[in-house]
Amino acid sequence: MTPTTEQILALLYPKSRKCAVCEKEFTELAVRKSKLKTPTKIDTDFLSHYKEIDPNHYEVIFCIYCGYAALMANFDVITQRQRDILLAEIGKNHKPVEFDAPYSLEMVVTRYNQAMKCATAINAKASIKAFIALKLSWVLRVAGKHDLEKKFSRMAYDGLVEAYSDERFPLGNMDETTAKYIIADLARRNGLMGEAMRWVADVVVAKGIPSAIKEKASLLKDMIREGNTK
Repeated sequence: MTPTTEQILALLYPKSRKCAVCEKEFTELAVRKSKLKTPTKIDTDFLSHYKEIDPNHYEVIFCIYCGYAALMANFDVITQRQRDILLAEIGKNHKPVEFDAPYSLEMVVTRYNQAMKCATAINAKASIKAFIALKLSWVLRVAGKHDLEKKFSRMAYDGLVEAYSDERFPLGNMDETTAKYIIADLARRNGLMGEAMRWVADVVVAKGIPSAIKEKASLLKDMIREGNTK
């Protein structure tokens, strides 16, 4: 059963933020994660599905005044040079905007696209842009928009492959083994079975890694052999 607007709003609360770019204060919706029940399922790429709400709808912070947007984990991590770029390229033409509660799918996609636009403007690390694309692909999967999901899933794959080669670990909160596993799963979902097998094979034979990730890698390897892209 689809949750009602009232049920969704009961899981949200207003949270005050200070923009890392324009320094104005604004209010965002945040999820009361302590009230979330056990996920109904967890996908191979760690996407957790909840009956009540999709928490990924509220992962992007968006300054309504200057237009700066980023994933929650990265919103405050910014240099003065990046601030100057964002004020010149994003803030200059941005008009204040409001997002009604709860956020519609259209609003959520707009917020993620704005985060990607800002990350691109400041030439953010490949991993940062990859995580934006990955989380947006999750939002679209839950919404049943599978054609668009594929587009952003492929962007996430390409970005994480680049980050694996060029950046130091951890990538976000992912260690090297987890990154290889996620890259393998994204390759599988995009039909790149040869690449998927290459990445997952490293995880399956790795020594000294948690048994949980090794077991998931073994199951993923079977899915790749079967040609399963779901």
